[in-house]
Amino acid sequence: MRAQRDGSRWWTKLIIVVVVVGLLAGAAELALRLIIPGVVAGAVRSQLDLTDDHPVDVALGGSALLNAFRGGVGDVRVDVPDAPLVEGVQADASLRADLVPFTPTSGEISDGSVELRLDREQLGPVIETVTQGVAQSGEVRDGELVVGRALEAFGQQVDVSARLGVQAVDGAVEITPLGLQAAGFDFSAEQLAQATGTLLDPILQPQTVCIADQLPVGVTLTDIVLSSTGSVTVRADLAPGILSDPEQQQPGVCG
Repeated sequence: MRAQRDGSRWWTKLIIVVVVVGLLAGAAELALRLIIPGVVAGAVRSQLDLTDDHPVDVALGGSALLNAFRGGVGDVRVDVPDAPLVEGVQADASLRADLVPFTPTSGEISDGSVELRLDREQLGPVIETVTQGVAQSGEVRDGELVVGRALEAFGQQVDVSARLGVQAVDGAVEITPLGLQAAGFDFSAEQLAQATGTLLDPILQPQTVCIADQLPVGVTLTDIVLSSTGSVTVRADLAPGILSDPEQQQPGVCG
C-alpha cells in the first residue's frame, strides 16, 4: 500500500515538473517573441536613419526559444516600406535570414537575402541616375524595360525610346536591346546610331554591366523581375559575414 502511494507521488511530482517546465518554456518563448521584434526594428531604424515612427515589420518563424539556444534570432523576416534608396528615391525593402546572431557584429548570418521593390513612380529617377542621364525616363511595359530621352536627331528634336530585356547574370546586369523608336517610327540600332552618334550607345548595344562597384562585396545580385504592374523587384544574396566582416561591407570592384 505504501509502495503504491510512493509510486503515485513519484508520478505526480514528475507531471508537476513537466508542466512547470512547459510553462516556463512557453513564457520564455512569449517573452522572446515580444522582445526580439522590437530590438530588431530599433536596430533597422538606426542603421537606415529612419524616424522612430517609420514602419518596420519583424516576423519570426519557428521557435524563438530554440533559435535563442542557437545563439540568435531564427527564420526572421524584416519588411521596411518606403526605405530610402538614393536621394529622392524610396523602395520597399525585405530582408530574410535563417539565423541572425544576437551580436551581429561578431557572428555570421545564415541564408540571408534582401529584396527591393521599386514602384513605377520611382523607376524613372533611378534609371536616369544609373545611366548617368543617358536615359531620362523609364517604365516597365509587357515584361520589358522601356527607356527614353529627347534629343537632336534627323535634324530635329525627337523622343527616342528603347525596349530592353534586363536580367541578372553572375551578379551583373545583362541588357539586350529589343526594339528602338524615334518620332514614333521603328529604327535599327545602326540607323539610330548614325543619327545620334555615340550618345545612346549604352542602350543601343547588347552589354553586360558590372555593378559590383555599386554594392558591398558581401551582396550578390541574383534576380531582376519586371512586373506586369510596372514595378521592378531586385533580389540579392547576403554573405554570412556581411554584418561582422568589414571587408564584406566595402564596395566591390569591376574588371
